[in-house]
Amino acid sequence: MLIRDEEGDELPDLEAARALALNTLREMMRLPHIYGQPREWKRNVFVITNEAGTVLAEVPYDALL
Repeated sequence: MLIRDEEGDELPDLEAARALALNTLREMMRLPHIYGQPREWKRNVFVITNEAGTVLAEVPYDALL
């Protein structure tokens, strides 16, 4: 299931976007009562796009698991 962030974030580069994805994942891991248990995330990814919707990168949730 895709959960789209319609607001998004303006970031200086792709590395900053990857860092934000990993920081968001760390926050999600601290809140399993909201986001579920991390073991259930193994197939999920953060999809990083530009304003036009072009996929620039994917950060798998299991990057931190």
